[in-house]
Amino acid sequence: MKDLTNLDVTVHNQQALDLYNIAVAELCHFKNPVPTTVKMLEVESSFVMGQVFNGHINLWATDKDDLQWTEQSLQAIAHVNSSQLNRRERMHIAALTTWAKGDLRSASQQLDQILVEYPLDIMALLSGHQLDFFLGDALNLLDRVCRVLPEWDKEHPLYGFLLGMLSFGQEETGRYELAEQTALEAVTINPKDIWGIHAVAHSREMQSKFNEGANFMREYEKHWSQDNVMISHNAIHQGLYLLETGELAEAVDLYDKYVHWTGIEPIPMALVDASSVLWRLHLEGVDLGNRAYELSDSWQKKDDQLFYAFNDAHAMLAYAASGNDNAAQTLLNKMKDYAIHGDSSVTNHAMVIQTGLPTCEAFYAFGKGDYQTAANKLWAIKNTNAQFGGSHAQRDVLARTLLEAAIRSDNRTLAQAVVNERLMARPQSPYNLSKLEQIRAMN
Repeated sequence: MKDLTNLDVTVHNQQALDLYNIAVAELCHFKNPVPTTVKMLEVESSFVMGQVFNGHINLWATDKDDLQWTEQSLQAIAHVNSSQLNRRERMHIAALTTWAKGDLRSASQQLDQILVEYPLDIMALLSGHQLDFFLGDALNLLDRVCRVLPEWDKEHPLYGFLLGMLSFGQEETGRYELAEQTALEAVTINPKDIWGIHAVAHSREMQSKFNEGANFMREYEKHWSQDNVMISHNAIHQGLYLLETGELAEAVDLYDKYVHWTGIEPIPMALVDASSVLWRLHLEGVDLGNRAYELSDSWQKKDDQLFYAFNDAHAMLAYAASGNDNAAQTLLNKMKDYAIHGDSSVTNHAMVIQTGLPTCEAFYAFGKGDYQTAANKLWAIKNTNAQFGGSHAQRDVLARTLLEAAIRSDNRTLAQAVVNERLMARPQSPYNLSKLEQIRAMN
């Protein structure tokens, strides 16, 4: 049988294949594909690409608790006679096995090899794109899409979603105007293209088009604010615009409505979004009420992870903002032990040593009022912190903390150097200009 991109798949039930195609399309829309995936595997549990899909979506979550579902899929695959599968399916099994073991870089390379041979493999492209994001590999975030896009029919129903991915890669490699054009083309084709909307937000932020970006996010709120798994993430992009334009009260309201609230399920990717915007508000002295404490409590429900250092760093932001010293110390101790005794074949091990641990130590020091230590540690990794993933916009939380730590430690020369760099990149940024004035007022 053939899937929705006309690639051969080994499946024995048409309903299972139909559900697989629906699940893939849902993932392109960033709609939660789990209910459809469960139905698909109930229909045919031996459907290998269905199990591969299930394995992938649970690894996308960067939540150690979801790894069990990927492992269950690998166990189900192990009972299938591999000689009955085609080459592409066997390549997918190998890549999923590698990813489940925690070797993200090798899994990324294996998915790239699949795409070299099968450029229409949407599953390899979607997951490869996410792995590039998790690894902070901006060049491959762009190039992976560029290598396959010319092979796609522009009339294919999924083609527009590739443009959203292309735009994000363009933005992360500094092609901001082109990225904006590409993203707008993507959302013109599919107004509900959540990743495309996200790409518009990124590209306009990097061009200091804060009012235009905020208006776009308001216009498209009816699309990004419902029935997808990126609601909190697109909400914080709107929040970042509001932080620049000084509309802090609206940013807080947006946080309460879409990002974090009492009783919310503690999903690491959503908690990262909450920490990202709440810490920026904290740096600006906004009264957060109980929000930092509630966020800290949510993160403590995921305190056994040590699965993705980028998440750990954002947990530390919540602990530092709330003054939760016990949780902060516990996390630091676990990370230090992991750095010494962890499995070096796991990509996260190097991430912790190179970036995760020093970042957490810096955030902890900042929270304790030791601004010089915070500045020193963040300065040391300023140009290498992409190693633990995220986007320019997300990692700006490190840069803002560095600048604020320099100011609060009365290190005028460092603060001036950092703000100079920021102004060269975004001279119209109200945030950058306000910090320049603050630095000029220092003795």
